[in-house]
Amino acid sequence: MKIKTFTLLVLLSFVIAFVSNAQSYRAPQDTAKTKRAPNESLTKDSLSTRLLKADSRLLGCAVKAADMLKDTTKFDNKKGIPLEQLFSDDDLRYIADQGVSGAVALFDLINQNLPKGESIAFKTDSLEKIITPNNPLVLKNLRAMISDKPATITEPQWKENVYQAYVARDYGTQLFNTITITSATREIRESPTLEIKDFDGSPVTLRRILSRNKTEQAAVADFREHTFPNNRISKENANENYRRALFELMGLQENDISRHPESKRLLADLTNDLQRGQESNVLFALKSSHFFDANVPGNLGPVLLTESKVINNSEIAANAQSKAMELMMLVSLHYGERDAVKLFRQLINGNGPVPARQTNEFTPKRLNELTAHGVEKFKSLGFQQNKTQNMTNADLVLVAVSSPAVPVQIKSNGYLAIQAVGQSIINNYSITEETTIIRNTILFNPRISLNSRHTEYRTAYDVIDYVPEIQNGQFFDQRGSRVTQNGVELRLETDLYFSNPEKISKKGVKPVVYPEFGILAGIGTRSVGYDASTTNGVFGPVPQFQSRYQNWGAHLGLNVGPVMLGTDATLLSTPTQSDPLKSFFDLSQSMTYFRYEILTHILYLGFKKDYSFTVDLDLVGESNNEGFGDLTTTQGSDYQIKSAKWNQDYNQIHAGGVYNQQLATYLLDNGYVKASYASSNYAALNLGIQKSNLKLTGTAGLYDIHTRTGNQLADNLIRNTWRGNLFGAIGLTYNFVSKSTTSKHVKKDTYTSTDTKHNIQETDSGEETRTTGPRNHAIITNNK
Repeated sequence: MKIKTFTLLVLLSFVIAFVSNAQSYRAPQDTAKTKRAPNESLTKDSLSTRLLKADSRLLGCAVKAADMLKDTTKFDNKKGIPLEQLFSDDDLRYIADQGVSGAVALFDLINQNLPKGESIAFKTDSLEKIITPNNPLVLKNLRAMISDKPATITEPQWKENVYQAYVARDYGTQLFNTITITSATREIRESPTLEIKDFDGSPVTLRRILSRNKTEQAAVADFREHTFPNNRISKENANENYRRALFELMGLQENDISRHPESKRLLADLTNDLQRGQESNVLFALKSSHFFDANVPGNLGPVLLTESKVINNSEIAANAQSKAMELMMLVSLHYGERDAVKLFRQLINGNGPVPARQTNEFTPKRLNELTAHGVEKFKSLGFQQNKTQNMTNADLVLVAVSSPAVPVQIKSNGYLAIQAVGQSIINNYSITEETTIIRNTILFNPRISLNSRHTEYRTAYDVIDYVPEIQNGQFFDQRGSRVTQNGVELRLETDLYFSNPEKISKKGVKPVVYPEFGILAGIGTRSVGYDASTTNGVFGPVPQFQSRYQNWGAHLGLNVGPVMLGTDATLLSTPTQSDPLKSFFDLSQSMTYFRYEILTHILYLGFKKDYSFTVDLDLVGESNNEGFGDLTTTQGSDYQIKSAKWNQDYNQIHAGGVYNQQLATYLLDNGYVKASYASSNYAALNLGIQKSNLKLTGTAGLYDIHTRTGNQLADNLIRNTWRGNLFGAIGLTYNFVSKSTTSKHVKKDTYTSTDTKHNIQETDSGEETRTTGPRNHAIITNNK
């Protein structure tokens, strides 16, 4: 069932709604927002300038000419030396062939070889423009740079090269070097003695991981969690575990190749083919593939992921056996051993340029799987599926074992800067100087406030159906369990004005458009389970408990006339609860919490003795970005609804559409799952009384914690908010620069040297003082 979620409404004049469809999880390479044509170039050029590199012949010409110029007795200083005497005919032709840049570089070298303090009649600059292309298909620094150190004692160098290649190559899946479920399952079954580092850094075997999990599926998830950085394991230990797992997988794959006669024969044939160097069918097929060319202008050719430069036939021929193992291993791990044998057999037989669909080696379904997997990097960059049409056998191998290389283009841009030989005399000149001095200018308008804070939201959509709002993947109950927070919040904020400060101070009104920003922190009490309408699930009612909470974050807003559009981005956390049932609902893992605000200044009434009365309408949507689906491009928490971790846990517990209460209980008791929370909103009126730089504000409003569904957008939002929970708050704000003083001083100075007239004019403006500072724009005001 599709869910439509929206949080904000602009009363009076406009409505803002957020709508999204909750869909099943898709890999990041399938969700690229930018859509590209199949042959669209990805290259972006950056331009830089450097000194032109002079060759040895230019240097020789320069030294010879400098030696002749040093001896001033051998030529007339007034007439100079003819070029034919400084340089030979051959040298002159060579210099002319280099163009202006060559001549510039030559004269620069001559100056460098002349005695200190002497130079020829003009200075030269020799520069060249460097056009450096940037293309995401090219690994550059990410390309596997094979270590100069010898291979490890236990592993051959080709395995180290494949490991480096796997670390360097990122297909856009953002899996953080996680081993696949298939690989993890195989290693648990076939390599139970493999030892990795546990979450606490101690050694643990795969057999031990299997024994402490109730199912093999849970053990596989546990094993995979050891191989990528997360809040339970450090990056160093996770990378080391990934390295061990990958080497073990290569060992298992190597044993398979040695056991299977067809794979063994293929590896021998591949080695023999690579030994042929320039005559190698495999290398010819890879170097002749044009798959990268359309998207990488000037492509120099393929670079093996285990190398750092374009394929060199003779160098690979000299290391044919190890290179054959590298290529076979990369393609086997990428597509599978059986398909790797088929692809390399086609290349060895000279069928590399043949479209794979014409070989009858693959069923249409399997070929679609190979092409889709082969071009994951292209898909992550926004290319459509037709990028995979008519892929040849060589193309499929190419994307698995190599990346493209792009040339650096050099565009010469030499020039001569003629040195001035005379001096201009200016007899008449005038200077006009105007100086403006403004004291205590209101450019920033900092303020500090202490407010009570009431927050409500509800727990909903958790993966173990503690609060059962999901059944068979469908959202069917919208009540959830209410969570309330009551505390205090300290905010330090300021406006930023870009308009004329004198005008702001004189009129006492803020600019029409200006930003504001600040920081905030708060503490208070968080209450869970005190909700009579809480639905009882398989684990019973939601436990009732209270705990201390703390939050901190930042505020950013944009004021346009009487309306302020703002957002608060905060991090909310609570202490860890010892009871697993309560721990499920605590925020020990921390939760991002966002507040999206539309504040409208309705009324401003100014009175004598610097008193004023204000009325503001505050419409706020609050969310931890859960339930927003694809509108949230990056979900930072594993517990957010429809995140990758959320989908993984939910699919495990509801495997085959059957609810696994035993697994859910295990995950709950061990703290592996957490509650999820839905968004909420409120509408409130802020009534304020201000005296000079101090303002007291009272707030009364209605909280709506129910997610809207169906097609009644504004109607549901208004009705549910009107039926929401009544709340109130109070706050005190101090404005640091409410009192300001401005003045202006202008000086004009004019001087003419021909008649030695010197005139000075000075003017001063009066001072103006305000004690309340600039006020906000409001819809209704008495302009005082």
